[in-house]
Amino acid sequence: MNKYTPVNALLSSVVCSVIFLTACSESNKVTPTEPDTVQKTDAMQSQTIRLIHLNDIHANLTPHLEQIKINDEIKTLTRGGLARISTRIKALRAEQKNSLLMNIGDTYHGGVEAMYTNGNAIVEPVNALGIDIGVPGNWDFSYGPNITLARYHPDSATDSVARPAFPNLAANVELTSRRHQGETLLPATKVIDVGGVKVGFIGITSDIVPRMSGVLAIGMRFLSAREDYLSLINTHAQNLRNTGVSIVVVMSELGIHKDLDLSNDIKPGLVDVVFSAHTHEATFTPQETNSGTVVVEAGNDTYLGYMDFQIIDQKVINMKWTLESIDENIVQDEAVLALVNEARAEFVREPVNISHPSGLPGFVLKEPITTVVGKTNIALNRRHVLENNFNNAVTDVMKKIAGTDIAITPGFRFDSVINAMGDIEENGIASGNITLEDLYRFYPVPTYISVGQVDGARLKQIIESNLSAVFSKQRFNHSGGWFDGFSGLDLKLDLSQPDGNRLLDIRLSGSEVSVEDTDILNVTGCSRPIDLNASTTLCSYSGFTDVTRLTHPITAVDLTPVDMLRYSLENDLFVPTIRKNIQDISDSAMWPETGIYQPLNGL
Repeated sequence: MNKYTPVNALLSSVVCSVIFLTACSESNKVTPTEPDTVQKTDAMQSQTIRLIHLNDIHANLTPHLEQIKINDEIKTLTRGGLARISTRIKALRAEQKNSLLMNIGDTYHGGVEAMYTNGNAIVEPVNALGIDIGVPGNWDFSYGPNITLARYHPDSATDSVARPAFPNLAANVELTSRRHQGETLLPATKVIDVGGVKVGFIGITSDIVPRMSGVLAIGMRFLSAREDYLSLINTHAQNLRNTGVSIVVVMSELGIHKDLDLSNDIKPGLVDVVFSAHTHEATFTPQETNSGTVVVEAGNDTYLGYMDFQIIDQKVINMKWTLESIDENIVQDEAVLALVNEARAEFVREPVNISHPSGLPGFVLKEPITTVVGKTNIALNRRHVLENNFNNAVTDVMKKIAGTDIAITPGFRFDSVINAMGDIEENGIASGNITLEDLYRFYPVPTYISVGQVDGARLKQIIESNLSAVFSKQRFNHSGGWFDGFSGLDLKLDLSQPDGNRLLDIRLSGSEVSVEDTDILNVTGCSRPIDLNASTTLCSYSGFTDVTRLTHPITAVDLTPVDMLRYSLENDLFVPTIRKNIQDISDSAMWPETGIYQPLNGL
């Protein structure tokens, strides 16, 4: 069966080539073959509807470095920027007037401007893009339930929280507070008529918010079971079809792994496309599924995707997907650029004196975020899902400053890409400069550096659970982010094994003796102000003892990751080296060899 053609379509002459995912290879912009010629009658009217897909802006207002795979070579290029995105959106709309723009996934969180304004600084520049419909991401919930409600719920608006100017959907979040009990945070679906064709949208936000922290989900209930998501999609899609909708799409922030899993089992003929977000995978060709639904993801803010639907007699007969880079050849939209500059003004001009909205100690900006705070002789980023240079470097510093046996940092997916001094860049030779803004890009969350203790048995449990959350073949076991970073440990893994059986051996680095269950290890990690059991929690994991915050060696204020990195750079303690302390005996294919960051079908 042609999986681009609805099951009950009268026209079956469209033949598409076999399609597959080749993420992150800019030279391979393959799209399905054009349809065979269709003989039209007077009753058959053909038109094209364009859905533009933008996802995971992560509060990136300006162009920034990105690692791109081109012809099997990894290059660091300047990509993104809202002003360039705006220019390209306007051109795509001018080219095809019957267009709608979707914004899916993490939008108002991810940088210093967002962190110090609870996301407010990002709202107006994003609103200027002319978005028609959206879905919030998991990090958009990170400012706490009061701000989430004020930003998204129609009855909870306040003057202190800026709101999106476009409708958002979230079929999978129910409000449970006494005031809002029985309501949904946002509508589940919306129908938009474009060019006389009805397009039905189903919106699904992330399901991992309660796992990030129960505090962030207070007053909300998130759907979690795979079977419930299948039922939700099937029910809403059928209802939309019953109202005469010609195109049904799901906008999903569950991540492409879960979206592919669900799309294999939803009822055939109900959903045309799932537009994914959250996992940052750049799909240059769509993923086919058993149901006939195709799944695509447009990377992050450095890309823009669009799907053209060919409609004849109110039925979809063909779909063509294109993914484009937002590069320096695109002229910046002056109006959006002005809004971006206005949003960043207080962060880049002197004097700077900005406190975090919560008043947390240690979170005060005193310098422009463009301030150079150090240099690096190796490239720093979080591009590798299992072990990467930045997580290795930062945990080495944590371990060194605290004098502990090991150190842990969360496996965040977001980052800044910093070239090593002397590397070849698009516009010359890299300086290796690390700016204050770069540090906040790696840690755009209010956390502190803490120390504690853990026994070997609990440490092994933590590592196994983390491996399942990243590599499980059961996609609904995935829990966001990538594998945590470690210093002081040598890990031997077999990623081909099932959940709970991937960790083969764990040793202190350089030791010939494995860590025993009864061994007690001193650990440096991170702790969050929202952790309810602060004395037993490190890096969101329970089971530690005697957890206490470190203080800054000079100011004696609770030590933040940014201030720790700043201090270490100024005192020659930050000396990143290329090391590999994690061995996978199955030699599972990873970025950049595969072109995708996180294996789509698990390992």
